[in-house]
Amino acid sequence: MTVPAPGSGRTPRAVRWRHAVTALALLLGLGASQVTPALAAVPALSPAPDRPVVVLGMTGVRWTDVDPATTPALASLAERGAVGSAVVRSLRPAACPVDGWLAVSAGTRAADTAWAGTDCRPLTAADDGTVPFWGDLVQAADAANFGAQPGKLGDALAAAGVTSRAIGPGAAVALALPDGTVAGGYAALGPDITSQVATAADESDVVAVDLGSVRTDGETDRATQVQEIDARLAAALAGAPTADVVVVSLADAGARPHLQVAALLGPGYAPGALLESASTRQPGYVLAYDVTATVLAATGVDEAVTGSPLRVAEDASATPAERFAALQDDARKSDVVRDLVPVYYVVFMLVNLVLYGVVSFGLTRWQGREARPALTAVRTAAVAVSALPAASYLVNLVPWWRASAPGVVVALLVAALTAAVTGASLLAARRWGLLAPLGVVAGATALLLAVDVATGARLQLASLMGTQPLVAGRFYGFNNTAFALFATVTILLAVAVASPLVARGRRRLAAMLVALVGVVAVALDGLPSIGADFGGPPALVPAFAVLALMTAGIRLTWRRLLAVGAAAVVVVGGFAVVDWTRPPAARTHLGAFVQTVLDGEVLPVIARKAEQNLANLVGSWFTVLAVAGLAAVFVALGRPLRHAARSADGGSLRWLSAGTPLGAIVHAVPMLRPGLIALAVAHGIAFLLNDSGIVIPAIGIAVAVPLLLATYAGWLRDLPTAESAAA
Repeated sequence: MTVPAPGSGRTPRAVRWRHAVTALALLLGLGASQVTPALAAVPALSPAPDRPVVVLGMTGVRWTDVDPATTPALASLAERGAVGSAVVRSLRPAACPVDGWLAVSAGTRAADTAWAGTDCRPLTAADDGTVPFWGDLVQAADAANFGAQPGKLGDALAAAGVTSRAIGPGAAVALALPDGTVAGGYAALGPDITSQVATAADESDVVAVDLGSVRTDGETDRATQVQEIDARLAAALAGAPTADVVVVSLADAGARPHLQVAALLGPGYAPGALLESASTRQPGYVLAYDVTATVLAATGVDEAVTGSPLRVAEDASATPAERFAALQDDARKSDVVRDLVPVYYVVFMLVNLVLYGVVSFGLTRWQGREARPALTAVRTAAVAVSALPAASYLVNLVPWWRASAPGVVVALLVAALTAAVTGASLLAARRWGLLAPLGVVAGATALLLAVDVATGARLQLASLMGTQPLVAGRFYGFNNTAFALFATVTILLAVAVASPLVARGRRRLAAMLVALVGVVAVALDGLPSIGADFGGPPALVPAFAVLALMTAGIRLTWRRLLAVGAAAVVVVGGFAVVDWTRPPAARTHLGAFVQTVLDGEVLPVIARKAEQNLANLVGSWFTVLAVAGLAAVFVALGRPLRHAARSADGGSLRWLSAGTPLGAIVHAVPMLRPGLIALAVAHGIAFLLNDSGIVIPAIGIAVAVPLLLATYAGWLRDLPTAESAAA
């Protein structure tokens, strides 16, 4: 207990409250002092009334299809304009041709949901000026509950007096009005493509051209189909020499998704760069429905859509050949990682289950044997398991996906990196004591994620536990998996930092350090310019506030918990509102959510996220492993440890603790219980608020439990034996 100085007039209760207020002030001050707008997006297109906008669309064409000898028009894009990879994910893993053109029409993800994979609806001509299957598309959009409005682009252009022309069936879908009629008229792609495009560009402000599709089930081989599209592209480009031209492949060729070709060229652009958009914040990556925002921006039409205008990323140091090679490398990386992600997660969860099983078995079957070697092995194995996530990110520093056997190479590299982190953690324990392994692994993982997110999230992109381009979920900031890791390791880092101070009675300093870790964690996670995570701060703020209160020795009451909840709402609301005040094209999904609320469309968003959360809970193979992990923790490990902790001499586990009560670890690690409560708060709230649902606590458990086991094993290992105690 803290004793007030004579004459100070401060009671111990007042001192503790002051400590708590100091900690909470640091955390809540984030809303006023740390919220800064994200970097302003570089405008891609300024309205140019004298220049038409021509969209040359196709489907199924990838950068790996492009060769200067056989596809010269496609190959020339890397020299003539800005190039990138288009992510065409619709409402299912692979996008059909109709899906891609419909995404341009709606300005967001959309799909003809009655068709999937290789069995795609054929694009048929709108000879009578109306898309023949339009009613099906509207019905599919309504059923999907994704907020897609087929015909949004055509309607916005027509309302603004912008003239348009559709050439080919896909283009008709893109420029159709909400009733399915094609604004500005429709024409089939003729034999003289150059003249046809030139005439349309002279007469219209916006021209969309469907150059055809490459399909895995096509009548000719893939190379021939690509060469035919390349010839049409060359002819179309010749017809639009003074136009701003978007070249984009909008859908996949079959049931397997791939990155597609995208380019932006014309008089308004200096050639020799990579494409990007505010949707991805990643040089070389754009979304299919960014095309919609690009057309609207180029024509000066103010219409809110999900995508962002294409823009040029500075890339003056690279040659066209280097840009071309980089895009092909990105394509290979995304394809290879996609196949290995499920394998990695299965291995990660299985090694956790094996660890729990071995420890549970050992608690009851190793009695009578020397405990120290077993505890050393448990601590080493547990630290190694907890180091796997950090290794899975670090491995992307090496281009392992280029190897002839990438799965073998990445497995060896992850194992080597895991061993290195484990070795460093155990060496640190010799100098800094019991909590060193927990602190080193948690601190290293937190630092790795923080630096990566703050510098563009390049390590996370297409990594084993990171963001997957082909999924098109998140390209920057903290996705749900990264958040689960970050929340877990930052809380554990705070525990490691605060525990020694609390043990020495320095609760005020400990609470301030906990609050400082919390402020930094919330800022990195929630700022639109860094983490841009809407669902993270509502979980982190209460977790760190509770941890700071308990560190300061303040009892939790309903009034204080409600104040913590209100603080979380204020912080998250501050992030979102500040982001919303920026121009629509520069907003992240934080500001977009505010706009969704103002538009009265928040209920479908909540329903969709709840549906996804439920689907993850009851229909995912990952959930099976997560539930098994939870069962292993609470049944196989929790029961014997709980019984032994209540026993004065260690109970059935006295052979491990030399007669010391297992509950005595709280004297060595006084922040253990507060840390567990903070973890439960963070993961419980995140489970309810995020569409990943059960995945978040599962990932957190898979890191936290091994680290806690390592700490327990290290404590037991260093207890004096019965013989040494007697001596």
